[in-house]
Amino acid sequence: MTSSHKAYDERIFYKEAKSIAGAGYEPVVIAPHPADEVLDGIRIKAVPGGAGKLKRLLLTPLQILAAAVREKADIYHFHDPELIPAGVILRLLGKKVIYDSHEYYKLKIISKERIPAGLRQFIAWAYDVLETAAARIFNGVIATDRVTEGKFKGMAVVICNPPFKSGVSIRPKKTDGIFRCVYAGGLDEDRGLFKMVEAMEHVDDRVRLVLAGGLSEEYQSRMKRLKGYSKVDYIGLLPWAQMLELLPGYDLGLVLYQPLPGFVYIGENNIKLFEYMASGLPVLASNFVNLDRIIRDNGCGATVDPTDPVKIAKQIMYFADNPEASRKMGENGVKAILEIYNWEKEEEKLLALYDRILNSGTQRRHSYA
Repeated sequence: MTSSHKAYDERIFYKEAKSIAGAGYEPVVIAPHPADEVLDGIRIKAVPGGAGKLKRLLLTPLQILAAAVREKADIYHFHDPELIPAGVILRLLGKKVIYDSHEYYKLKIISKERIPAGLRQFIAWAYDVLETAAARIFNGVIATDRVTEGKFKGMAVVICNPPFKSGVSIRPKKTDGIFRCVYAGGLDEDRGLFKMVEAMEHVDDRVRLVLAGGLSEEYQSRMKRLKGYSKVDYIGLLPWAQMLELLPGYDLGLVLYQPLPGFVYIGENNIKLFEYMASGLPVLASNFVNLDRIIRDNGCGATVDPTDPVKIAKQIMYFADNPEASRKMGENGVKAILEIYNWEKEEEKLLALYDRILNSGTQRRHSYA
């Protein structure tokens, strides 16, 4: 059940639903979608979509709840904070419910500047109390990282969001003498857009910065006024499958989120980090504790103060000047994906959770919504 993700969401559909279908369950994805359909043997139950956040927060959850009750499923697995009341109602009806918490939402709320500063802390606190209290009545809670797992105090299992082993793709780099750093994803100030561009002012002419993602006219205008922009190649917003095809051809992946409450805890929940690793790229990331732990433990890159363009540039030049060390770090990242951070391992934990809740042992013929 999801109100804010697409029915074809990578985690919800292509990872979780397909994994449990492969184990013998009969999954149904209930989500805003144009019409009911069946894809890869998985039934999608559509509820009306619509513009406006208020509708998504108030009306869509009621439509999803009504559709869910009609399914008479064995397990109800939901993915969005606004569906917590629906999850509670399903539990009161005697249903088995799993809450899949994708983020540390308290910290995300604190970081939202559109909420008046005086209200942010109170709303974040109130939401956190509600979420934690509701989690106690669910049959299972999933967190995508170990920090969020900790807030649930033993109630959650970590199922992060890495790629499949088959997603590993290593190809020869370009031989034109250019060292290309890449950032692919949301392009805004909080994700380090301007710090990355400013860093280009302090690197030599061998280095280019490739930016892929949606970019507002305001940010494009601000970016073009920076001195480092002369070394930037903005390739726009590409289909993610196409971006994954391009990644192995670059030399360094960047994850330089700024130190805001909604970012400082990230680690296992950062799919961008894992996609760079799966493409054989060494990674330069923000020196946040969990990003640093993953990168240091696996020898797949380095971390840096993401607010300092000069330090960022110095680290980029280290990678450019040390191709053998960069190659080795890229190989270490691939090894970590194949051995540790892959969906095949996370799938085992997901199926174990379902078995525990259903007490079904090895028999897995159940329905899921």
